[in-house]
Amino acid sequence: MRIIALAIACCVGLGTAAGCSGLYSGKPEKVKRPKTEKMPEEAPVTTAEIQWVTECKASFQEEPAGMIAKHKKNESRVRPQIDQGVALLEQASDPSITDEQKAGNVKQAINVLRRVLDDAPYSPRATYNLAVAYARARRKECSKALLKRLAALERYPDFQAEAKRMIDTAQEDSTLKLFEKEMLESLGK
Repeated sequence: MRIIALAIACCVGLGTAAGCSGLYSGKPEKVKRPKTEKMPEEAPVTTAEIQWVTECKASFQEEPAGMIAKHKKNESRVRPQIDQGVALLEQASDPSITDEQKAGNVKQAINVLRRVLDDAPYSPRATYNLAVAYARARRKECSKALLKRLAALERYPDFQAEAKRMIDTAQEDSTLKLFEKEMLESLGK
């Protein structure tokens, strides 16, 4: 019985020794080098083309009689409304609000500034800001018409200094630079 037990122990010991070789013993596996593939071509990055509204039914060049007197009478009264329109445009630039809120602010600014120009039609500040509001609403033709009006206001001695300042501001405005060549033509530059 001892002999049988000794034979079994030898067989088990030899089997275990052969099956449990060291981690780094034996020949290493051959690793195949992966095939190199060309990187996929990236699609060219293009900016979305702006869809401009190419018509404007309003006329900003009319100068009915008595409008300068009306402007001088209402000029001080409309200043807070101009500030309100400018504030609405600034709010529309806030990246934290939704696109619907931005559009609503621009629309409201257009309404406020149009009422200002009804009461004080020679206001360069209101004219410039309404041009910006129309540009943000993608109404390029209305914006260009207002810029022409702004350039025309420079001819009047009473409004010349402010009109010049607003023209300089318009040339640096990023919204109006979306159609820079036409903007400069409208301003007479």
